[in-house]
Amino acid sequence: MNASGYILRFVDVVLILLFGFISIATIRQSAIELPKSTETPPGQISGEEIIFVGVQPDGTFLVEEETRRLDSVAGLRAYLLQRRSQYATTVPVRVRLRSSWQAPIEHLLSAAQLCDDLGLPKELEVELRSL
Repeated sequence: MNASGYILRFVDVVLILLFGFISIATIRQSAIELPKSTETPPGQISGEEIIFVGVQPDGTFLVEEETRRLDSVAGLRAYLLQRRSQYATTVPVRVRLRSSWQAPIEHLLSAAQLCDDLGLPKELEVELRSL
C-alpha cells in the first residue's frame, strides 16, 4: 500500500473516532447569556403543534408527555378533537404516533386510521426490537 492509502485510512479512523465521541458526549445547559439583538424585534416562531401519542401493548394510549392514559380509540378521538380545536386557529396540528415492538400493529393502525378520519397529518414511530 502506498503512502496516500495510509493517509486515507488514517483520516477514516480519525473521523470514526470523532463521530463516536460526538455521539456519546453530553449536552449541558450553558450559563452564558447570549447577546440580544437591538436592531430587530424578536418575532414569534410559527411552527406546528405536535401531539405525541404513545401506543401501549394493552391497547391504551399515553398522551400529555405520557402522564395521561386513554383507554380506548373513542377516548383518543375525543382528546384529538379537543386538542385540534384548541390549536387549529393559531398553528397547524400534527400527530406523532409512537409504538413499541411489543404493541400489536392493530392498535397503531387504529390510531393512524383515526388521524386519517379526523384529517390530522400523522407520523409513525415504531421502536424496533434489538437482537
